[in-house]
Amino acid sequence: MMQENRSGRQAEIHITQMRRNPYLVDYQTGKNTGRHIGRRIDQRHHSAVPQQENRIRQQKQKTAAAVSDGNVCRDNTYNTRTRQRLTRAERQRRRRRARIRRYIRMTLLCAGILVGIVALTKLLKVPASTAEASTPMEAIDMAQQVEKGIENTMGTRIQGLAAETYAAHPDWTEDFLTVNEYSRPGDPLTEVNNIFVHYTANPGTSAAQNRSYFEQLKDNHERSASAHFIIGYNGEIIQCVPLDEIAYAVQTRNEDSISIECCYKADNGQFTQETYDSLIRLLSWLIDAYELEPEDILRHYDCGGKKCPIYYTEHEDAWEQLKEDVKNL
Repeated sequence: MMQENRSGRQAEIHITQMRRNPYLVDYQTGKNTGRHIGRRIDQRHHSAVPQQENRIRQQKQKTAAAVSDGNVCRDNTYNTRTRQRLTRAERQRRRRRARIRRYIRMTLLCAGILVGIVALTKLLKVPASTAEASTPMEAIDMAQQVEKGIENTMGTRIQGLAAETYAAHPDWTEDFLTVNEYSRPGDPLTEVNNIFVHYTANPGTSAAQNRSYFEQLKDNHERSASAHFIIGYNGEIIQCVPLDEIAYAVQTRNEDSISIECCYKADNGQFTQETYDSLIRLLSWLIDAYELEPEDILRHYDCGGKKCPIYYTEHEDAWEQLKEDVKNL
């Protein structure tokens, strides 16, 4: 009984150990059967799977390399063509600009030559009698006359006028405005086609006060305004802007006109007799200096419709009489 129990107990222990042993040890032989089996399985696994993975990896690398090579080739081709196209366009632009510059230089050169020829023709024009001079002394006298003509042509000019013409102007006081962008821009007045008459629209103010108003515009920037002359209600004349510069008086005609502001006292805008007399003298001298006609004297009203000077916009007969007085002076 004792032997049977012992043998049965050993069998039970053997089965229990087999179940609990993770390595499947055969306790009768002392060998680990599971280890050998697992090793063979692992060997088969490690020998087959990596080879397959290597083949897949190599195929992917080849595919990626082929795609990359194709993209690089396409990119290089595109970049090369783009650079060539841009280079051609840049060369064409440079050539076009060079042609334009050449045309401009040639045009300016031709214009300069033409102007020079005309100027020399006028300055060096010798009378026909000079060539017909019978004696050397007569030729010398005629040459001196030509030189005098050249000197007169190139004589001293004051405010854009010949010195002799300027010297005949009526009495006035030069009190030029400071050069600024609001009342005296300093831009040249190259031609005079009209003379404009204005009124200050500020009754009872003097010529000096209105001149001060124009001067202050450079600081307060209130507006742009000025005139070449201001005539006070006592007849005094102040010149604010040189005659060879533009004034800001008639917006659309500043580039070819001279403007005169007139002070007044009457509510209807009529000038005092002193202002009127000075205005007539100044207008008469200006139309002679610039070879104009009385009809070239305009009101501010005649260019833009502004009622200035207001008295002469409401009394046409007085305006016509003013131009007649200028003509008869």
